[in-house]
Amino acid sequence: MAGFDSYRLTVYFLRHGEAVGNVRGGYYGRTDCPLTAKGCQQAVSAGKQLQKLREEAGRELLLVTSPLERARHTAAIVRETAGLRGAFFVESDWQEIDFGRWEKRRYEDLLHEDPAACQRLCNDWQNFCYPQGESFRLFSERVIAAWQKWQQLAVERQQDLLVVSHGGVLKVIRLFAAARPWDDFWRLRISPGELQVMPHCI
Repeated sequence: MAGFDSYRLTVYFLRHGEAVGNVRGGYYGRTDCPLTAKGCQQAVSAGKQLQKLREEAGRELLLVTSPLERARHTAAIVRETAGLRGAFFVESDWQEIDFGRWEKRRYEDLLHEDPAACQRLCNDWQNFCYPQGESFRLFSERVIAAWQKWQQLAVERQQDLLVVSHGGVLKVIRLFAAARPWDDFWRLRISPGELQVMPHCI
């Protein structure tokens, strides 16, 4: 189901703070890497922003994070800074896309080494399966299934929802919830440490 049921919950999306992989560049999906000092500070800033946004909230917040270190660390900092109660939940299906053998590699180098594979990616980016990894289509299916599960739980508990995850994961959820085409994936921008609120929710 796209969008929301009649129950109106507020959904916060937070991309993890800057991580070592963001600085190095290249494909960093399932590869675990820590936050940088800047990333930790971004998480503190996001926590303060969330605390201010939640001052008038009448419902508790359900916090769910990707299991990767950069997301879990961000979630921990935000929880402490914002003064949130209770533990957060970990959702394994909200890991970033698995780039397989392309992990930690740069596109420019791969283009030189395997131009045919890069061309297949350009021709059909949604169905292209990264070598020993997964395709965008399979990635989006697992992300959406988890989104539907946690959205429903938030409704049942009458809680708002905070999702701490990765750029790709958050863009998939945003597009699905708004019933937008997948090609808009490349138009959405969510910077490291950026906190967004679902626009049409209260």
